[in-house]
This record gives sequence, structure tokens and C-alpha cells, in this order.
Amino acid sequence: MDTPAYQQPAAVQIIRDKRGVIVGRFQTQHLTKRTIARDARGLLVGQYDHRADVTRDARGVLVGSGNLLPALLPR
Repeated sequence: MDTPAYQQPAAVQIIRDKRGVIVGRFQTQHLTKRTIARDARGLLVGQYDHRADVTRDARGVLVGSGNLLPALLPR
């Protein structure tokens, strides 16, 4: 039996640079169909809405269409 979306834990993907240092993480929320991007300190840098297929920065300003979250992470 599959568990409902509201009971599923959010999937977290750790993002590392080429030296192996953590630069951020992506957290996919199944219920809201959004992926949240946070920097290495845990501060929100943006979010991608899967339904609308748009990416917004931490202030909610539209960045562009498609998943542009990797571009929002610091290098």
C-alpha cells in the first residue's frame, strides 16, 4: 500500500562543489509539488514550482521558466 503524499518525507538532495564541500541542498516537497533550495547555511535561496514550471528567488521574484535552482546556489 502506498503512503499518501502528506505522509511522505521530503526528499533532500545535498549539492557539493568539485572539492566535495556542501554548497546547498534541494528539498522536494511532495504535497505542494515544490522544490526548495537552501544554501550551505540553510538560508532559502529559491523555490521551483513543478505545477507552474517556474523558479522564484528567496523574495518570490520570478527568475524564469523551468528548474533554475542550481543557478541560484553560490559557487
